[in-house]
Amino acid sequence: MNQKTGKDAGRGLRLNMIIDRINQRTPYGGVTVKELAEKYEVTERQIHRDLNNIQNEMRVPLVKKERVVDGRKSVSYCLEAGYLPSLSPEKATAVFLSMLQQQGSALSGCLNGLKDALVSTLFKYHYNPAELAVEKLQDRIHLVEEALAEPERVGQLFTKLVQALKDCHRVKIWYYVGYRGKITERVVEPYGLICKRHNWYLVAYCLKRQAVRVFRVDQIENAYPYTTEKFTHPQDFNLKEHMAQSWGVINDGEAYRVRLKFRANVAFRIRNLVYHPSQVLEKELEDGSIIVSFYVCGIKEMKTWIVQWGDAVEVLEPDWLRENMCAMAESILRVYHKK
Repeated sequence: MNQKTGKDAGRGLRLNMIIDRINQRTPYGGVTVKELAEKYEVTERQIHRDLNNIQNEMRVPLVKKERVVDGRKSVSYCLEAGYLPSLSPEKATAVFLSMLQQQGSALSGCLNGLKDALVSTLFKYHYNPAELAVEKLQDRIHLVEEALAEPERVGQLFTKLVQALKDCHRVKIWYYVGYRGKITERVVEPYGLICKRHNWYLVAYCLKRQAVRVFRVDQIENAYPYTTEKFTHPQDFNLKEHMAQSWGVINDGEAYRVRLKFRANVAFRIRNLVYHPSQVLEKELEDGSIIVSFYVCGIKEMKTWIVQWGDAVEVLEPDWLRENMCAMAESILRVYHKK
């Protein structure tokens, strides 16, 4: 290796290290020329030349920002395109796989743009994009998930709701009530969002009902944000606390202790998964079956989950839930016994 080649290699490495450093410091206000010079043990004049090369030769747009350091004004450099963390190919692949899970959801409209950003930005200065093998992975992974019939429409509504949630704006929604088969108009104050099996739910204070209600986003036909009508998010409302005892997305008030007996052939699945934070494995029986308890509200949602287990589960307590499940089983049986 001749001396010029060695210098060029050292310079190229330093330029990439400087880009990486600016990338890391962009969310914190950027980095000064002095800081870069001290870190890479070169003169400030050399750093100025490097920054010029980064912008003009490598075509990486930088932004100058004034900030105060130790009581003195200084100029910091940030990435113009915003901040994205440096990721290894393995971590970037994990990000991509998590994105694939959102296909057919309210977020699906953003996936192609995010995929392109992942490849072009995260790997632009560090790795060969081929290492991510995006297309190959996409062809070799099959997802079995529910999908929205109109993901683009729901995605547009979802974006409006997220913005209203961030800015504390009231929103007028046209909501389809399934059991009535009608669309109702509501003005709501968004308190939070819940995601359950890739379906999104809006938790909001309904001015019509004068109470907190949950609205499934894909059942909202339209939404109109009142950007001039702001509300104050109540300090005493905590979404996690509000939903802590809910089996699913509904907090209908009083919580109950539910005891279930699972057959031996499904017991391992119950042991391997936590279906609710209150889940307690109470007893393992000689035949391999287990008794599990939960302390939950929103029992209506829980009943549909219990039905999915068929004859592999038995409700032990409370008695009224046991009777409810018997009535549901009899109702299903009548459907299949119709002549």
